[in-house]
Amino acid sequence: MELDTTLLAGAALVPAAVLVLVLVLRRILVTVPEGHEVLQLRFGKLHRRIAEPGLVGSTRLAPYDRWIPVSQQRDERVIRGIESNDAQGTMVRVDLRVTFRIRETELAMFAVHDWEETLESTTVHEAASALAGKDRVLFLRSAPELSQALTEAVRAKMSAYGIEVDSIRLMNVEFRPEVARQMFEAVAARLEVAKAEYEERGRTDAALLLAKTEERVAELEARAKTETLKAVGRAYQTLRERPEIFDAYTELYRLSQIDPSRVVSFDGFEDGELSTAALVESDLEHGGAVPNGTNHSPDGRRTMPVRS
Repeated sequence: MELDTTLLAGAALVPAAVLVLVLVLRRILVTVPEGHEVLQLRFGKLHRRIAEPGLVGSTRLAPYDRWIPVSQQRDERVIRGIESNDAQGTMVRVDLRVTFRIRETELAMFAVHDWEETLESTTVHEAASALAGKDRVLFLRSAPELSQALTEAVRAKMSAYGIEVDSIRLMNVEFRPEVARQMFEAVAARLEVAKAEYEERGRTDAALLLAKTEERVAELEARAKTETLKAVGRAYQTLRERPEIFDAYTELYRLSQIDPSRVVSFDGFEDGELSTAALVESDLEHGGAVPNGTNHSPDGRRTMPVRS
């Protein structure tokens, strides 16, 4: 089977034609992404600015034209190891996070040799100036006023280069090891003092609460006793309206107050036993009354009179 050379040549020419077409389109069209701006330089000078996103026709085939895309979206840079001194003369090292965007593309590209290097050097210079002599407490809590003052200073400087600075925030704050140790010891001492104060306040509050509780309990007990007496009085008043029940209750109450261990019960003599009247009659028969209120028994002994 013989291969058709014309078919093979056509199959080879199709990819080559597509590749050539893509290269030609890339040379005659410029893509502008969203949030970007493209500068056209002709013979090294600014010739055209394209801010609308999309495809734009160009003369990129000419060797004297150059196209530079510039992003105008917000970006961040972290600048580390900026040194300054606090109000006590102690060296402080901080890291800064700078949020910015290119507002004027022409100024950023041509007003300065390297806008990123300019941004970093300006931030370092203004930070060393704005943070110097500040209170140490402001560094420890990354006070917003420090960030605000630094942001305003750098923003005013970088606006001349077409850079819009949104914010500058303090990230890491470092002191010398001996200073940091002293600060930690001072904080620990203050924590101990605060702990002791809170514990003492807690004990005082607990004692005060206990005293108030006891006072309230005593007041409620006195009120309860008063109400109990009032209720008993009302009950007695109700009982007096029915005398038979009141008398029975009074008798039961009287009997309940008697100590059984000290009470002797006497039900009287049985039939045939000597009664009190018989004793008196017998005494009279055997001699009558004796002076001083005493009686003599038949055997001559004195006996005390027995009352019936």
